[in-house]
Amino acid sequence: MKIYTEEKIIFWLKKQSFFAKNLLIISYLLNFINICLLIIQNWILSKQIQTFFFKENKNKIFHYYIILFLCFIIKIFITILINKINFYYSEIIKVSIRKKVLNKLTSRYYERLKNQTTGSDISLIINQVENLQDYYNEYIPQFFRIKISSLIILITIFFISWIIDLIIIIISIIIIFFIILIGKKTTQKNKKNFKILSLLNGLFFDRLKGIETIRLFNLRKIEIKKISFYIEQYRKKNIEILKIIFLTSAILEFFSSVSLAFIIMYFSFTYLHIINFGFYNKNIKILHSFFILMLISEYFQNFSNLGKLYHIKSKAIGAADNIIKLLNNKIYILKKKEEFFLKNSNKLEIIAKNLIIKNKKGNILIGPISFKIFSGQNIVIIGANGCGKTTLFNVLLGLLPYHGSLKINNIEFKNINLYSWYEKISYVKQNPKLPAITIRKNLFFNKNINISKIEKIIKEIGIIDFLKKLPHGIDTSLYKEDIYLSVGQLQRIAIARALIKDHLILLLDEPISNIDIKSQYDIIKSIKKNNSSFKISITITHKIYQINYYNVIWYMENGKIVKKHILKIKKNK
Repeated sequence: MKIYTEEKIIFWLKKQSFFAKNLLIISYLLNFINICLLIIQNWILSKQIQTFFFKENKNKIFHYYIILFLCFIIKIFITILINKINFYYSEIIKVSIRKKVLNKLTSRYYERLKNQTTGSDISLIINQVENLQDYYNEYIPQFFRIKISSLIILITIFFISWIIDLIIIIISIIIIFFIILIGKKTTQKNKKNFKILSLLNGLFFDRLKGIETIRLFNLRKIEIKKISFYIEQYRKKNIEILKIIFLTSAILEFFSSVSLAFIIMYFSFTYLHIINFGFYNKNIKILHSFFILMLISEYFQNFSNLGKLYHIKSKAIGAADNIIKLLNNKIYILKKKEEFFLKNSNKLEIIAKNLIIKNKKGNILIGPISFKIFSGQNIVIIGANGCGKTTLFNVLLGLLPYHGSLKINNIEFKNINLYSWYEKISYVKQNPKLPAITIRKNLFFNKNINISKIEKIIKEIGIIDFLKKLPHGIDTSLYKEDIYLSVGQLQRIAIARALIKDHLILLLDEPISNIDIKSQYDIIKSIKKNNSSFKISITITHKIYQINYYNVIWYMENGKIVKKHILKIKKNK
């Protein structure tokens, strides 16, 4: 994997914001106005303090209050405006980068699946892209403000006292040296931190998907150990970064305290006439000293903010590093292929010749196998756990790449547009989940619905019986009203949804596992009634003795179809 330098990553980050540069210019301009108002405000405050001590013309105090009040109101208004512009600026860049990442992940899905986990992809889309927002929202606008503010303060102080200006510049150089030194270490640690976070997210999400497998094979302790290991690594890296942050803060506090001590000593010796150089007037006034001290306070506050910004920058570099690697990685760029859409037809024919499915390490999961499936067949696949039944379904769903030939209506499957294929499929996985809020929305996801067909299916499958007991029937919310459906009820809804959808092929993975006898009977009866000579159904099961709607049996062992038993075949003329 190519390693990108910090300069190249920064260049890439700046390049992403080019289309929104007008917003950034407005933000810069408003920040400049804010800085000028700050200088005026501090000068007026210093004048007020001098007037208070020396009882000068107090008629001007009222005018000073008005100017201060106006500066205060204008600054608040400008600050709100700057924050809104910065947020909008960062948001549109973040959305743009996220779109690029999503396009990359979805456009070449087969190649991506072999080399990365889904959890890592989700971490990249959500966590790491989100970390870039602070870079555009805070780092870029505030870094400009710090540079301009510091420059204006130094120029202003120089016109009052060149010696104080010199002291500040020397201490500033030392502080900047330390911040850059610490910032480089933080960037390296953040890169490692994001790598661990990506692994942790990938591990956690993938284990969440395979929770049933973990439970069945009692792998709980092993998986908890793995996740705990990465959590501990992530915690240690975070502690290391926090130590660096505290070190940065301590250094800034030390040097700002030293500089203030030198300047206060200088003013003290000047008032005692021990030192008579470093300023342009014959006598330095309280006005000048208070004004300089207030400006110095703002100046070193800039350095404190600079320390925070360097950590934001290092986080952004760590996140951007992974995103750039994905976007620029040629491994995932495949040649454009011609896609075919399946024609509207009442017949379906699936032919496989020497079909082989491998895992990402190159080990054979299934194959070589050959088979022919046509409309009217109701196939049951049986075999021990791990023999390749669900893997075969994943191939038919377009989730895994394959070798050999797999044709649908005489078109190679890898050349078929998947959306046109999904229109013809109904699929129910083992232990299905209901994604929508209400039962109605879980059952009907097509506007062109056949009411009589729906009523017939929900009656056959037994959904109508428990709908009567729910507070709002079919419109009952599953997540807002403390409604808990049994496994059998969830399975009925999932099967009903699959049968309601117009389909040519029905894929069922363990449709009657872990449910009561009554639910099993209703589901089998409904599937049998909805089978036809124009459709194909393929069922994975360990309970073949309870299923009575099949006419073909496949027995799988070690990734191969070792036996085929045909009971009754209906051929369409």
